[in-house]
Amino acid sequence: MKKLICIALCMAIAACCTLSLAAKDDKMETDPYAVPQVKNAPIALLYEETTDTVLFSREADKPNPPASMTKVMTATLVLEYDPELKGTMVVPEEAMSKENCSWLDTDHLEVGEEVSVWDLMNYLLIASGNEAATTLAIYVAGDIPTFVDMMNKKAAELGMTSTHYVDPHGLSSVPQLITANDMLKLCRYAMKNDTFREIVSTREGRIPASNKRSEAFCFRNSNSVLDPLGNRFYDTGFSDDIIGIKTGYIPDSGMNLSCAMQHGELRFYSVVMKGKGMFLEGEPCYTHCLDTATLMRYARTFARFGYGEGELVEQAKSGLKCLDVAADRDVYILYQDNKQPDYTVTYVSDIASAKKGDTVGTITLRDEFGNVRTAELIAAKDAAVQAWVIYAAAGLIIAIAAVCIALRKRSRAK
Repeated sequence: MKKLICIALCMAIAACCTLSLAAKDDKMETDPYAVPQVKNAPIALLYEETTDTVLFSREADKPNPPASMTKVMTATLVLEYDPELKGTMVVPEEAMSKENCSWLDTDHLEVGEEVSVWDLMNYLLIASGNEAATTLAIYVAGDIPTFVDMMNKKAAELGMTSTHYVDPHGLSSVPQLITANDMLKLCRYAMKNDTFREIVSTREGRIPASNKRSEAFCFRNSNSVLDPLGNRFYDTGFSDDIIGIKTGYIPDSGMNLSCAMQHGELRFYSVVMKGKGMFLEGEPCYTHCLDTATLMRYARTFARFGYGEGELVEQAKSGLKCLDVAADRDVYILYQDNKQPDYTVTYVSDIASAKKGDTVGTITLRDEFGNVRTAELIAAKDAAVQAWVIYAAAGLIIAIAAVCIALRKRSRAK
């Protein structure tokens, strides 16, 4: 992120040296199947989307300043205003005011610079440019207060009942607040947009030469779990599966990170807030990244079990009859891949007389988080005689015919 952040983090690191042993303990957790301790994060959440499962939650309803995670909402409103990001904006003086841009990188936007909305969005979400946030807010709404009203209206629309915005960049603390559960709602909504997803999964970007600069400047993604840059503590081995989304830091918020990972057919989201800097094995590191990596490592031990709507569950048998049964709705749970999924199938009617479309039973799935998911079982077609009965009858007929033929031949021979 910005240079001033680095200075503040260095101060935090110096203050937290004595916590290095605790961080080392976190890093040294060797059982990936154990529930993670996540010792450093006062606020943490891990969620899987396709099964609607919360795997880990700590103080997920406790408000905290979002800091630059605010920019997810800013970007969401920009995309709803200009879905193809085709516009161009001149950076206003307001974007460089102390209130809206209290620090700058060596390379940054300039007042009066003409920048495409596409480049502004990349700078906003990849490098966390505060001056881009204000510029984009004015592009959409004409002024900051109107844009903030739009932010709060959108938050209410998404059910973010504990969230309140006062700026488009996140530099404010109280009363700009969000909870981990609300941030999860925002992340899930934002990540439905293909353009947003493309930008937040990008490791580096650039602002091209313009009317105010003769050369382009480049920037890297502030999410070190997605872009470890060779740091051995953040290099999880699965960074290619990390698909976004946003970091955030001001002194009052601590170090925040919302993150998304695609693991096969599963999509995990984590939110970690109030992280800090510390030393780990003599090297500086940041616990919002360490705790996110720990949560995602745990997430990767899970697989999905269940059935989609209309998918064949089993072939049930009753007497000489059999019946293909299917789930009437999607029904899924998570289970750790070193265990067996827990489920039961119960039939509530005689399947021997069932017709296609009849409800004949239920399937119940249970996970280790206390979730119980059920679906009705529907006859996929009419009950039919089991194949072995048909084969046996055919075999018997053939055998009888063979005996008859043999007897007839014997009779003629006499």
